[in-house]
Amino acid sequence: MSPAGADAVLLKESIVPPVVAITQETKTSSGLIRDELAPQTVVEESAAQRRRTPRRSLIVVLPENHVVPADAVTRHLSATGDAEAVDVILACAGQPSGIGALQRRVRDLQVLLAPAGTSREDLRELAMTQAPGDIVTLLNGTLLGG
Repeated sequence: MSPAGADAVLLKESIVPPVVAITQETKTSSGLIRDELAPQTVVEESAAQRRRTPRRSLIVVLPENHVVPADAVTRHLSATGDAEAVDVILACAGQPSGIGALQRRVRDLQVLLAPAGTSREDLRELAMTQAPGDIVTLLNGTLLGG
């Protein structure tokens, strides 16, 4: 995978749900009730177990006075091979400007708005809590006029 200018890539371990067992109460010879494992055990299969390839997320961090690098996002999505399989999250400080091009290119763009002045690190943390991917790539916005 070519990160296409990405700042960092984070791999998250998926959490596998515990095995769910059915218990039944039985009376012992002394009349006490105890739980014992029923003959059948139910195993809950998670979506992560059924999926063969890891889920990917791309987080674009857009602090105040920065613009969305729509071309860089498009290049990154092209490099992944299956752009439809990548969840794109745009974390913005204040009201974003110039995200129209990105919204036209990325069908299911998720936009997170934070108050103006929110730091790059806080935006990154906010977006990480929303990222559903097993592999998360971070991309920073470009400074206006810079």
